[in-house]
Amino acid sequence: MRVKKTIQINNFCNFSENEVCVNECYNFNADKKLTSSIGVKIAKFPTELTSKIETELNTQVDDLKRVDGVVYFKQEVPQLNESTNTLMVYGDNKKLYINHMFVGDNDLHWLFNLKFETPPISLTYKKDDADAMILASSDKMVVWRSGYSPYEISDAPIITSMCMNDGVLFCTIKKPAFKIWYATDLDAENVGKMSTVSNYISLEDDLGDAKKVITFDESVYVFRDYGITKISLIKNEITTSQIYQSNTKILSNTISVCGGQVLFMTQSGMFSFNGVKVVKTPIDLFDKFDFKKESMCASSFSDKYYLALNINFNDGKQVLCEQNGHVNNVLMVVDVYDYSYDLLRGFDCKSLLVMKTETFEKMLVVFGSEYNNQIGEIVNDSIYVDQVLPKFWLSHNVTQDNEVKLFTKLSLCCDSSVEIRLITDVGDYVFRTYTTGLNEFNFKIACKQLRIQISSLSKMVSVENVSVDYYDS
Repeated sequence: MRVKKTIQINNFCNFSENEVCVNECYNFNADKKLTSSIGVKIAKFPTELTSKIETELNTQVDDLKRVDGVVYFKQEVPQLNESTNTLMVYGDNKKLYINHMFVGDNDLHWLFNLKFETPPISLTYKKDDADAMILASSDKMVVWRSGYSPYEISDAPIITSMCMNDGVLFCTIKKPAFKIWYATDLDAENVGKMSTVSNYISLEDDLGDAKKVITFDESVYVFRDYGITKISLIKNEITTSQIYQSNTKILSNTISVCGGQVLFMTQSGMFSFNGVKVVKTPIDLFDKFDFKKESMCASSFSDKYYLALNINFNDGKQVLCEQNGHVNNVLMVVDVYDYSYDLLRGFDCKSLLVMKTETFEKMLVVFGSEYNNQIGEIVNDSIYVDQVLPKFWLSHNVTQDNEVKLFTKLSLCCDSSVEIRLITDVGDYVFRTYTTGLNEFNFKIACKQLRIQISSLSKMVSVENVSVDYYDS
């Protein structure tokens, strides 16, 4: 008498040690069960800091057709004995706009007629006991002190990244890219000028150009084209040491501090740095698919690493934003504790920004193509602005050998409409759930190989306890 056997799927996550190797999964939150993923919508902000009423920012101003950058910051204004929460928006018209938030105004206002050739990077610091901001672009550096008009710093080098550590400002510059400027009085006006309070560090070695400087674990690290250098400042003496050398180029837009480590991408995959050593993460996504490296960008939020990238799934599908021209088509969300990940496919993201106030936190996004004249935010609803995200999960072959087996039953539990496709070497068989809870399908399929595909067009969905019964031939 033949003995019935069962293949039980108890884990759906994208993880290399998963008992059922996942071939492809997107727009599902995959763990012990499949549930709806996060999504993105047009950002809304409280009309007041503690208000539950939210409105969208009005970006229909002047000749602004596309939002190219967003910055959030908070400034103390001593003259008014108050603080301001400000959102700064850079448009394709080269203009820089601000919105003082939570005061009932949702309009953008051109900041003192300022224009920049490229989206400016920013850093807030103290100047004369007042909050100030550095705005650095490819054509100028501007300092904006709270309560005063912004002013340009003449003859300043083109700053490409900034950080501050223990009262010292560190900057990477475009040319020459092997120099790191620092100012011990934390004053941006001294960058590029040698004095008793400012100077530069020369990194002329085989690690390449300095691309990004960060503060991590109370130390300063410079990410180079092909490695990481640590900067130490002890009693006004600067020393440097090589921490890591990479065989492939580090992608500077992907560097982000997250959960007690720094995650970053190179051309060969994702890596983690803990301040001492660098290890390659076990994520196998980058071995499965072709992806474009130039458009990648990343940020971190609540111990999750968010990486926007462009993946070629090579499956003949065009999911949402892929139907038109796009910069990126995937937002990858990585759990930094076990390196499991979820993919939000069909969403074109050009940059990300974490916004933290006294009462709420948001992950803001700049759209790459569709909706790129507005600002987005990551939400828990499985939507792309006003469209439901199509959900997809596909296993590898779930059989252990290449012998003929007789499959007889499929079971699963779900709470909404789901399509299950059994992909075999003798053809595909499609089933659709018919009830909430346990769904069972009986059949007879003799085949050597079997893959299980689960998809849904429902907004909110949950799938678990998937099993297939079979007999050996």
